[in-house]
Amino acid sequence: MKKIFIIFLFLGILLNGCDFGDFGDINIDPNNPSSTDTRFLYVYAVRQAIPTFYMTGTYDPWTVIYPQYISERSNIQFTTFLLTTFGTNNYYSQSLKNLNKIIEFNTDADTKNENWVTLFNASNDNQIALARTLKAYIYMHLTDALGMLPYSEALKATEGLYKPKYDDQQSIYTDLNKELEEAFAQFNVNIPFDDSYEILYNGDVSKWKKFNASVRMQLAIKLFKADENTGKTRFAKAFNDGFIRSNADIFSYKYLSESTNENPLYNNIEVSRRRDFSPSGVFVDSLISYNDPRLTVYADKNKFGTYYGMPFGLVRANALLVDPDTISAFHPNYYKQNSPAVLVTPSIMLLAAAEAAERGWISASSENLYNEAIVAAFNQHGLGDEIDEYMNQEKVKFNTGGTSAERIVQIAMQKWLASFLQDSFEAWADWRRLGVPYLKPGPSATIAEIPRRRYYDSGDYNANKDNRDAAVAVQGADNFFTRVWWDKP
Repeated sequence: MKKIFIIFLFLGILLNGCDFGDFGDINIDPNNPSSTDTRFLYVYAVRQAIPTFYMTGTYDPWTVIYPQYISERSNIQFTTFLLTTFGTNNYYSQSLKNLNKIIEFNTDADTKNENWVTLFNASNDNQIALARTLKAYIYMHLTDALGMLPYSEALKATEGLYKPKYDDQQSIYTDLNKELEEAFAQFNVNIPFDDSYEILYNGDVSKWKKFNASVRMQLAIKLFKADENTGKTRFAKAFNDGFIRSNADIFSYKYLSESTNENPLYNNIEVSRRRDFSPSGVFVDSLISYNDPRLTVYADKNKFGTYYGMPFGLVRANALLVDPDTISAFHPNYYKQNSPAVLVTPSIMLLAAAEAAERGWISASSENLYNEAIVAAFNQHGLGDEIDEYMNQEKVKFNTGGTSAERIVQIAMQKWLASFLQDSFEAWADWRRLGVPYLKPGPSATIAEIPRRRYYDSGDYNANKDNRDAAVAVQGADNFFTRVWWDKP
């Protein structure tokens, strides 16, 4: 009774203080808020898109399979290349849409100064620059996988544009570079983001500028056959703007020690106990041939104390003949629950710079950049004591007496060795444009060459089929072997 009395007394106080002419928030639906905090828009956009560039999950992880970093152990289904499509709907409807809303809220005079906008960063320009940079990074991967896709007319459903045209890749690349250059100029390094929500660089705007320049370098280096003069100009500007050159600035997505946001390899290996994949024989054998100590941090020794990569793309019957005790697993650091998804590292960017220097695109020493890249790669993995012995090998030492083409092959090989389980989209792009190392499908494959492109997904184009068909008429057949614009023979 005492409790009941207290409850009624409390209700009486509330009612006494009420103005029955004002119903306050009674008509506000908590499940459909009128304002959207840009911090939450950002976190969701990142969570949905960025980790997929590290690995497209453990169901058909095609971007890791194509450069032959991993092999299937027994349940052969993905290295047959039977699965063909790449769906982009979630990128548009979730990540790109959210980033677009951040730009809108920070641009609109009616919302730009609202608390639910400025809590993420007091500078509207910083939020716009961040969203533009991430949008460009996402679009780069989508177009590199498919070529033509909705871009200039995309994300405009609120304007009544439900069937956007497919833009050609050259136009997309041009606008991505423009967006990134303008975003780079917008960033104000003196106003940090809320580091509780800015989960990629903990709010550090100076690191975002380095990432921005690095993405521009990645875009530009792909143009050496398609539009060399443009690639040279764009690369030089990005290089001089300052890129990711220190391991302290690595761009990565941090998985957590919780089931709702855990590393996909952890889920596959530790939770599901499946062990579907392991480092491929192609990759492990290459490391062994280079006496490369990174093998010790990429893979685990087998039961017999040696390293043996699973042969790539065996037919199922032959795969089952391989003694599982002989197969080297991934190093445990790759499948902890909170093992990060590493995406852009200084070693990769320095090797891109070494290639650009070798092509005469920048005023820098290709040899110095190459050596700096290997040092960065080894330090990234805690192998600093192994650097000198590795680099003194004839196979590794920069080939100053050879041809430029031979040095570019050397640079490309080091890039492939350093890109293990990083941004797999970029590793696949590097293989397509440089052809290093020489790769071919395994005996289980249904095709004669490694794919150079993915098919459009029916879920993406069914509602916009006419524009998809128009793109195919311009670009070429919707299959694995139609090259994207920059991928010239």
